[in-house]
Amino acid sequence: MTGSDSDFPLFAPDGSQGDELLFGGEPSPAAEKAIATATDNEQGYLVLVVDDDEYVHQLTNMVLKGFAFENRKIRLASVYSGAEGKQYLRNHPDVAVVLLDVVMEADDAGLQVVNFIRSELRNNEVRILIRTGQPGAAPEESVFQDYDINDYLSKTDITAHKLRMTILNALRSYRDIQNAAKLQRKILLAEQESKAAEEASKAKSQFLAHMSHEIRTPLNGIIGVADLLNGTPLSDEQNNYVRTIRNSGEALLSIINDILDFSKIEAGKLELEKTAFSLPLLCETIQGIFIAPLRNKGLDFTIQMGQEVPNYIASDPLRIKQILINLIGNAIKFTSEGGISLRVNALTQPDGQISLTLQVSDTGIGIPAEQQHKLFAAFSQVDASTTRKYGGTGLGLQISLKLAELMGGGINLQSEEGKGACFTVTLLVSPGEAPSDQEQTSKIISLKSPAEVRVLVAEDNPTNQMVVKAMLKKLGYDSVIVNNGAEAIERAGTEAFDVVLMDCQMPVLDGFAATRKLRNELGLTQTPIIALTAGATLEEQQMCFNAGMSDFLSKPITIEALQKGLAKWH
Repeated sequence: MTGSDSDFPLFAPDGSQGDELLFGGEPSPAAEKAIATATDNEQGYLVLVVDDDEYVHQLTNMVLKGFAFENRKIRLASVYSGAEGKQYLRNHPDVAVVLLDVVMEADDAGLQVVNFIRSELRNNEVRILIRTGQPGAAPEESVFQDYDINDYLSKTDITAHKLRMTILNALRSYRDIQNAAKLQRKILLAEQESKAAEEASKAKSQFLAHMSHEIRTPLNGIIGVADLLNGTPLSDEQNNYVRTIRNSGEALLSIINDILDFSKIEAGKLELEKTAFSLPLLCETIQGIFIAPLRNKGLDFTIQMGQEVPNYIASDPLRIKQILINLIGNAIKFTSEGGISLRVNALTQPDGQISLTLQVSDTGIGIPAEQQHKLFAAFSQVDASTTRKYGGTGLGLQISLKLAELMGGGINLQSEEGKGACFTVTLLVSPGEAPSDQEQTSKIISLKSPAEVRVLVAEDNPTNQMVVKAMLKKLGYDSVIVNNGAEAIERAGTEAFDVVLMDCQMPVLDGFAATRKLRNELGLTQTPIIALTAGATLEEQQMCFNAGMSDFLSKPITIEALQKGLAKWH
């Protein structure tokens, strides 16, 4: 029940209507009794009476006896001077209302208490009611403004009813201020928690990006050297060793990519591209990726493309490819005989969008119904033995589901133990147009042969220097290796180069600053500068382009990727 006229009696304790003047005579026995029986409810609002007149305290206690606001009885505290009032207020920050006399031990003692509350205690919540006994001596308007007083009562004409109504309004005001203050504190706390969470997420992203860079750098050496070895005369035994090295490096790279993708999805920072591409060609490319594992296990693989599927759609081909690789890779992993099929269907929506269905089925071990809910949980597999027998992080399906949801769809599962599994992916894509002949030609034709192209390589890691130089030599390019961005600027200032391969994180001068200097100070505005970096996020790619780089190659780099990357720019 909120404070209202029904919250407290409108009659004085002696049974009168409460309209008689309070301070017109001597203390009565009833007043003495009221002081003795005043409530001491610790949960009630605290009202402090500061007055040097004992009679005022007695009558105030009598009138406010049993007074309640919002079902909470008030607690009265009495002090007899401004100095005592200050001390009490310092020790009791929960005072809601102060009934304050002006003239006590000094003519302005009450005003000094007001100043103490507002200025020294910095308490703007407590309601201050000035109560003076001098007829016609109401405080000037300037006093109200200067001292932040909330109301004024004259002892010469105050009644019990008027006192209670004034206290009621003061408590309402105090309650509203308290609620507003609590709300403000909640908002501030929520903002602080949100900021802390944002900073933690940012720190996590920076840590993962840094760890990715640190792991990708040696991986570039492992996979790169394996590629180079594979191009030399080797015995069958040596070929097996090299293949094992490369496969292990690629498995580690896949885990790193999964962790980075999961982190970006979790932080809401994964961005999708939208480009036109051939879906049938993408599916054929994926089939090529799995030729070796399919052959090794003696499994069949079929692709069925529905008649409604357009040759070209507009979406994110890399993410669709990632989803299919995850699902088909799992299907091969958990299938020992029979085969895997990929069915693709499409349905054009009234708004022109295309609802795409990708269905991956296998004849593998299947998934028990009671275990299926675990599949799409992060870092989770059907049981611990799955990880031991088949490997994996348990992130692939979680990432695939999130990617499908980002593309306006989802993933459903139908499976019985021992009878295989069927994963159905739905995506919302747009119609796409085939690239023109001119665009296709521009991507294929190189104006110069590799022998005519000089490449400047800025790379601080000795292993990566060796790998890149060997790859360039094998591809027929002439190259110069420097250790940092400062050396790259020095060599580019005295020699002509057709292409620059620029690592981003280097001592002395990093790749971003070096690129800006090459563009702005040396005037190499037309020379292709290709980022050669362990960074793998879209933010890092954008940083490269913002610095003035022309293209982006992410480590670990294969000889095929390097060849394609260079062929685009000469």
